[in-house]
Amino acid sequence: MASKKRKAHHKSRLGCKNCKARKIKCDEKRPSCSNCVRRRIDCDFLQVKPIQPGGSPAAALNMMDLELLHCYTTTTYLTLSENPLIREFYRSTVVQLGLHCDYIMRAILAVSGLHLAHHRQLQRDHYLAAAVAHHHAASQVAIPLLNNPTPKDAEMLFLFSVLTTYYALGWPRTSSADTLLLSMTSPNAGFPDWVYMLRGTKGLIELSGVPSSGPLAPLFAHSQSRFILREESCESLANREASAALTALTQLEERLRQVYGVAVRELKKSFRQADTCRARGETYELIDAFIWVFFMAEDLLPLLRAPTTRREAVAIFAFFCVLLHRLDGHWWMQGWGRHLVAHAYDLLDEEGRLWIRWAVDEIGWVPPPAAERL
Repeated sequence: MASKKRKAHHKSRLGCKNCKARKIKCDEKRPSCSNCVRRRIDCDFLQVKPIQPGGSPAAALNMMDLELLHCYTTTTYLTLSENPLIREFYRSTVVQLGLHCDYIMRAILAVSGLHLAHHRQLQRDHYLAAAVAHHHAASQVAIPLLNNPTPKDAEMLFLFSVLTTYYALGWPRTSSADTLLLSMTSPNAGFPDWVYMLRGTKGLIELSGVPSSGPLAPLFAHSQSRFILREESCESLANREASAALTALTQLEERLRQVYGVAVRELKKSFRQADTCRARGETYELIDAFIWVFFMAEDLLPLLRAPTTRREAVAIFAFFCVLLHRLDGHWWMQGWGRHLVAHAYDLLDEEGRLWIRWAVDEIGWVPPPAAERL
């Protein structure tokens, strides 16, 4: 009998080191293979030559980068704020700063890449790979500076952290089990990194001071105006149920009652501000929700990672998820409120789930049957 001809099979010999180590097929896509993009790990294809401090980032841009920059300056910047002055800040000032600071430019392009990936599903992996490459290159420069920042570096690093927050929020989530930004494998690290990001940001502000002039002054002035609105907002009928439910949480743990009390008091202010914006027909903004995160970055948020003390902290955080859900119309926030309240629900026991009943109902998330959670 004539032997059958073997079907031609292309064997990758140039795959990335991660795929070789895991003994899986690498598609060799550049600048990052699909397996590394999906797992959000550094691919050795991502060896982007950093721009020298004295050089111009624009000189290193290719046609893909120009497409990302064009998208950012025509569309993406409009999605980062509803305030006209802050939109102009993102469109003009941030790009100008990026022309002189390589990691700021890379962060801009990374956010733009995720925006394109969100809207162009047929080319999703292509744009995700570009976003990963740029943020990886930006982080290689920025993160070492965070170890010992100077007052001069602090403002640029603060802006980098703001852009990185949008980057982290905008990364696609395929399901509640997505391990990209939400680790479900460890009971001690269940919440995504962006929840804790403002701990470092707060230190940068303390180092540089709040600028009254200079390129970042409009961003800080806007933040201060939103803070004043938050402090002056009055309680409405709409948030009294939330207020009552939150007040009950302050009575749960004697040892940490002061921390919980401050967290609940500040969260009530955030709810009052959200209702004030709704009554005035104004837009609720990311900064409005994240003011609470900024206040609680050093006291409450670390408790989310402490198994012996985090039950009450997780319950309080579940109420914060309601505020995130009110931002769901933005491409970078879609699904986060449901995503995180579902995770909080999984972490709590039956009593704790009763505590957050109002938050779960307000978001409109329906817990799965008990058998599915086993």
